[in-house]
This record gives sequence, structure tokens and C-alpha cells, in this order.
Amino acid sequence: MEVYHRGTGQLVNRDKSAVFFSANASDEMKQEFLETMEIGMEALAEKYLGLPTAVGRSTKDAFEYMPTRIKSLVGSWSGKEASCAGRKVLLKSKAQAIPTYPISCFLLPKSTCKKKKTTIVNYWWGSSADNQHMHWMRWDLLTQPKLCGGMGFKDLPMFNKAMLGKQGWRLLSNSDSLCARVLKGRYYHDGDFLTATRKNHASQTWRAILVGREALQEGLVKRIGDGLGTNIWETKWIHNHPTGRPFTPYDPRVTMIAYLLNNDQWDEDLIRDIFCDFDAEAILSTSINGRGGDFWSWAQ
Repeated sequence: MEVYHRGTGQLVNRDKSAVFFSANASDEMKQEFLETMEIGMEALAEKYLGLPTAVGRSTKDAFEYMPTRIKSLVGSWSGKEASCAGRKVLLKSKAQAIPTYPISCFLLPKSTCKKKKTTIVNYWWGSSADNQHMHWMRWDLLTQPKLCGGMGFKDLPMFNKAMLGKQGWRLLSNSDSLCARVLKGRYYHDGDFLTATRKNHASQTWRAILVGREALQEGLVKRIGDGLGTNIWETKWIHNHPTGRPFTPYDPRVTMIAYLLNNDQWDEDLIRDIFCDFDAEAILSTSINGRGGDFWSWAQ
């Protein structure tokens, strides 16, 4: 730390510092190291921005505080008379807002989501966090939008997956960011984010992002520029098409979309010669974005 101080001119605040030890470290070694470095706490005992500073193979214990905190919050409202509209406002603005940041970084255990849902449902139907009451409508119906007859409550597992998909979108659209470059060097240095696989001993954050990628891929479509970076047969790129890819059987004469372009326009004669009528009409109605490169966008 002295070398760091001399090199950067920044002084380490030991009172706000913490040390992370491996599972093999003995209590005696931990204590000796903390005393030598004049640091008073272990990283596992602290949180940063509401998140555990270290998460092991199991996330259940790391996020056990979440349903407990929500139950405590909802319990403070118990016994107070509140209208249906009042309970809805409290649940949406307070109880369902608590886990927004953690679920953007980790995949919550099913047990955590279930406990949170139970607390919310009990309060919604009975103004109590603990006592069970008659549920006059299923939870999956309550999570539907109001226009569909629901109350618009968040389905936590689905919301969790959507927020993780947002992180995946950031890696895809901002591939030069520090976070994207670090993850690429660690997990997919020979490929890209959409083809990366889950390696052994991958971090919980990376495992979670891969779960979010499943939701992301459902709505991704390639926007065509010069056509040099998009494979005709493997990539979703045709707009207003059920699959985004041609139904026409593979034709070895063409592989990249650039072959289908002529002066930044679709080569209609070639397209109608290669593809079936349905594919040809969908391709010709797909817009071309000038001379720039191809890029991913959200179609749904």
C-alpha cells in the first residue's frame, strides 16, 4: 500500500478498508494480518451499495437479508387501515423498489423470490405481512398490466431476468467499456458475448448475465449497414419475419448479406432468384442503414 501511495499520491483509508480471505485461511492468520495492516474488518462482513462484497457458490445466504427487510418494512404497515389504492402504492413504491440494484447484478434464488412474493401477497389481501388470507386472484394475474385486468405488480423472477438482460445489452452495445473488456478477457476472449459459454468456476455475476442473455436474444435483430458483418443464414436480421432468418434452404452461393446489396440497395433480382417469395418480400421491406457497419438493435 505504501508503494501504491507513492505511485499515485492517494492515501489508503484503513478505517474504510476491508480484507477478503480465502476459505483456507486460519483464524490466527486472519487476525495477524488484520493487526499488521491495521485494518479492522473482513470484506465478507461488509456490503457495498447494498450488495455483498463477496458471493460464494450459493447466493441463498448472501441475499437472505432481502425478504427479511421487506417483511420488516411491510410489517410496520400492518394493523393500519389502508385502502386498496393505498396498499398498491405502498407495495409498488417501497416493497418492490428495494431489490432493484441487487437484481441487476445477481440471479436471486427461487426461495428468496418466493418469500418476497408471500409477504407482498399477504399484505395485499389482508393488510398483514404474516397472516394468510383468502387470495381472490392468482399472483400471475396480479402481475399482469392494468389494461389486461391485473394490478401491475412485478413478477420478481421475470423482472430479475429482464434487469440482467439489460446488463447484457450494455456489454453488447458498449463493447469498449472497461466492464465489457474485462469480461471479454476473462470469459470470451476468442468470441463474442452472444456465443460465450458458462465456464467452470465462473463468477455468480457472469452466470447471472448469461441467464439474462436468454431474454435479450429473443428480441435482438441485426440492423443492416454494409452487410459485411452479418451471416445470412445464422443471424436474425430480417424484420417483420417470424424467425428473423430465411425459411429458404441454405444456398452456398451466398453467405454474407453484402452479397445481396448493390450500391447500398437490395439486389432485387438476385434476392428473388435465391429466396422463396415470402422471404424475398420480407428482405426487400427490411431497411438498410447507409454505408455504416451492421449493428444490433432491439426489435420487440
